[in-house]
Amino acid sequence: MQRILIISNNPKGTAELQQELICAGYPVLTCSGERTGVLQALNPRPPEVLVLDLLASRLALKELRALLHQEFSSHSPLVIALMGLEEVSTLDMGSGVDDFLLTPYVPAELVARLKLLLWKNNRVDAEQLIKVGELVVDQANYSVYIAGQPLELTFKEYELLRFLVTHRGRVFTREALLNQVW
Repeated sequence: MQRILIISNNPKGTAELQQELICAGYPVLTCSGERTGVLQALNPRPPEVLVLDLLASRLALKELRALLHQEFSSHSPLVIALMGLEEVSTLDMGSGVDDFLLTPYVPAELVARLKLLLWKNNRVDAEQLIKVGELVVDQANYSVYIAGQPLELTFKEYELLRFLVTHRGRVFTREALLNQVW
């Protein structure tokens, strides 16, 4: 499941968004809108999605993209910006925002936009991806990636890996694996 980081200095608004995202099944972190807080939250590995509250953050969108490029050039998270109507007129295509919501917004809309954005980006439903650290199992396309690089597996190797990943922490006998995978 994709991890989400909400960057905001508005604890009340953040709590509401965080609750809605957690109810939708996403792991959510929050941090303040200052550069140091964002750097702490991004390390050691940045989340897959950033929600930047432009109305309650000291960090501008271009600053965030520069920071991400500087610190994590190999991994570029998706960015959803929460903004007012006046910020929309200054938004340009090179700003690095993948989607935005205008205030006042409904937290359920953020969840819907997030699911759509993840689907567009991955071309699969977010529930079809299993992520464990750097390992990603794409159940819709029968493919596996490690640190973004495709891993060549036979169909049976894929099925065995998928079974083991979906049953993490459990021990199986040889016979049980043979029954489940073969």
